[in-house]
Amino acid sequence: MNLKSRIFGLDLMRAMAIAMVVCSHALYIFQGYNNTLINAVQVFGVQGVEVFFVLSGFLIGGILLRLLETTEFSKKEMLHFWIRRWFRTLPLYYLMLIVNIIVALIIGFKLPETIWKYFLFLQNFSDYHIPFFPESWSLSVEEFAYLLAPFCIFIFYQMLNKSSINKEKFFLRVSVFLSIIFLGSKVYYYLKTVNDIQSLELWNSNLKAIVIYRLDAIFYGFILVYYFNERKTVIEIHRKNLFVVGLFLWFFVLVVLPLIGMRIEAYPFYWNVLYLPLNSIAISLMLPFLYYLKPPKKVMSNFIQRVSLYSYAMYLLHYTFILYIMQLLLDFQSMNLFQRIACLILYLLLTYFLSKGIYLFFERPITNLRDSKCIKSFLKN
Repeated sequence: MNLKSRIFGLDLMRAMAIAMVVCSHALYIFQGYNNTLINAVQVFGVQGVEVFFVLSGFLIGGILLRLLETTEFSKKEMLHFWIRRWFRTLPLYYLMLIVNIIVALIIGFKLPETIWKYFLFLQNFSDYHIPFFPESWSLSVEEFAYLLAPFCIFIFYQMLNKSSINKEKFFLRVSVFLSIIFLGSKVYYYLKTVNDIQSLELWNSNLKAIVIYRLDAIFYGFILVYYFNERKTVIEIHRKNLFVVGLFLWFFVLVVLPLIGMRIEAYPFYWNVLYLPLNSIAISLMLPFLYYLKPPKKVMSNFIQRVSLYSYAMYLLHYTFILYIMQLLLDFQSMNLFQRIACLILYLLLTYFLSKGIYLFFERPITNLRDSKCIKSFLKN
């Protein structure tokens, strides 16, 4: 693993995000306990995915902007981008999808009739998320963002006079356009459901986890890339101020407004249209400060970087596979607190070390194939 070339602050964000998600699902072990700490951890799980969205947008947006700046962004470059992304994301997803299907068949779990949708990332495209392999919902959002953004850049770029175009501003305009489109999709959802019963359960299943309402979460990261590129010195100077503003906005959205009674039943426009974008903007404002963080001591720095590297495998393994198998074999409800803590430690260790193995012996070797002579030769033709 080449750790020296990695940006520690972004690794820290990714490690924090996966820790939030993994720990939030560990609450299953502590069913029956109901206190403030457990409720807070549950919220952190949702936020972990939102951090992944913004971070993915920042990283993928950076790749697309560099590609736009250095090439004519032809069909060949677009295909090259997709192939590299698919080598990174699809093999492990399909591996875990097949493993989960096999486990379901072995234990007698009835697979959904529309299981085919999972192979095309359509399980939560426009309707309620199918309750199988539930963590896959966020991967559908990311995969469609990876498809849509390069396609839109390519189409709009071919329509313009390339000799006079400012590529950076063009990238910004496309990113803003896409953000507005999918912000508008939330307005559509609000208008469609304004007279219906409102609840967090329905919001969670019918809006938060649906592709056509969530793609803007990725594109806020694209917008950040533009300003990071064009105003990098200014952002570096003011990164602490931006972090404070972002942290305040995040705290205001997550804590203050719910505490003062901003419930979805009374304020559906805020929850259905504004809540998620404000959340993404807050995370975007905090990212520059983390980007410039200096690594701590080598042992801690290396551990954080490794968690970041294993995070994709951890995301796909920890819940539907590891935790589900554990609950099939162990009766958490009959355990005392110390026994449950022991199960928590086992769950975390299994998640880390199995993910490490998957990364080293499956994910990384397959990802490296995208730089093989065969793939490079195919892309040249």
